[in-house]
Amino acid sequence: MQVDLQDTKEHIEATDNKQRAESLEPDDECFEKLKKFDVSTASTSPPSSVVGGSCCHCGQSIQLQSHKTPEQQTQQKKLAEYSDYAYLTGLLQEIDFLRLGSQDTSRTAPCPAMEGPVLKKEETGCDSMKREGCQSGFEDVKSMLSSFMEYSQLKVIAELNNGVHVGSRNIAASIELNKDEELFATAGISRTVEVFHFPSVLNGTAADHGPVVKISRESKLSCLSWNKYMSNQFAVSDYEGIVAVHDAATCQSMIQFNEHENRVWSIDFSHTEPHLLISGGNGRKVKVWSTKQEASVLTINMKTSICAVKYDPGSSVYFAVGSADHNIHYYDSRNISRAVHKLKGHRKSVSHVEFSSSNNLISASIDSSLRLWDIEKRVPLREFTGHLNKKNFAGLSSTGNFIACGSETNEVVVYHKDLPKPVAWHSFNSPHADHAGENADSPFVSAVCWKHDGSAMLAANSQGIIKVLALPFQQIKSNRWKKMEGISC
Repeated sequence: MQVDLQDTKEHIEATDNKQRAESLEPDDECFEKLKKFDVSTASTSPPSSVVGGSCCHCGQSIQLQSHKTPEQQTQQKKLAEYSDYAYLTGLLQEIDFLRLGSQDTSRTAPCPAMEGPVLKKEETGCDSMKREGCQSGFEDVKSMLSSFMEYSQLKVIAELNNGVHVGSRNIAASIELNKDEELFATAGISRTVEVFHFPSVLNGTAADHGPVVKISRESKLSCLSWNKYMSNQFAVSDYEGIVAVHDAATCQSMIQFNEHENRVWSIDFSHTEPHLLISGGNGRKVKVWSTKQEASVLTINMKTSICAVKYDPGSSVYFAVGSADHNIHYYDSRNISRAVHKLKGHRKSVSHVEFSSSNNLISASIDSSLRLWDIEKRVPLREFTGHLNKKNFAGLSSTGNFIACGSETNEVVVYHKDLPKPVAWHSFNSPHADHAGENADSPFVSAVCWKHDGSAMLAANSQGIIKVLALPFQQIKSNRWKKMEGISC
């Protein structure tokens, strides 16, 4: 930002100001303020940030006005979420506990890696926050978070608009990479499965050629799942209750399951048994299928609608069910008379479930929160808030320490498993777009999917726009992939 001296020429001669600026050291407070702020005696529009001051020559009051970009205003707004006293108190307590756990508690000298007072074990309660220097600790944490926010915008690696027009509705209900990450597919209300060659999208050549495979279905599609063993095989579910398995290489339907009588919301292939998949929906039934037979392998009758199903990655018998009763039910298919565990805590329907380990599960709900669970203890380890999700299926995906979800503000939001607030985000809105999330037709991010190594993420919104995103400090690991010829079915 440049200094505008025109409005203050009555008070500061330009030459005198120039000489003064040249005589100051770069770390001089006044010099830094002059570099960062426009100087004016009258403001014609509400400033984004104002610092009061007076002319050093005549003493007349002036205003130092900062004009922030929209991105800076967004960062400032999100940083304000971290300024809550109670949250900072908890964060500092967590830092203190970590410090105590990583050093000999008999030591009285500060840990070299982190300056400041070291708490004794008996000082880790709320009273410890009143110790001398605590207020400066809050300021240090806020300063650190402010610096982090400057790098919290996800990087856009590639984008596919797919002929989308502003205001159109083409909800991508599901987006997922296949096992080799050569292909990814989308399915949604357009009644079409579109399969893309991922390396071509990254190289920028897919915009000219579009999807390499297009498969049309008779009904709107709700979910898609790739086989965890077979690179070309995937299943889709639809609004009429049909679950169908397709071969992406031949565009042929391999088998179709018709036992659901209502909309199927979610399906998932087993990680350990390539022929097994699970489904659930509005019919209040969870069904396990085998690609070797048309009849279901087993059926669980529940008292509520099913919004999400997901296999435990390390087992073919354990799976989680997210339901409209606000709970997550953890089942063993060898005994379906009752759930092994029931995870309670969400205030509204559970729209997505995702395993992060054999004993940890992540859930998303239309109560605008995510939760990380300890399955065996049946307790939430952490609640994540900062995105908006009150009425739509907005997607959920995790990798390593990071969790991504969609938001009804038309944003992708990323959390770290150890922090309850977002650490990164990306908006699908154009710079001049109206605020999202105000009405039923507002665009929202509807599906997300991480690469296995966490180096990139696929995200799609309710207008059918697809983006490849990366964390600011991540680099996509390049592999050698073969290209597929375009096939239209």
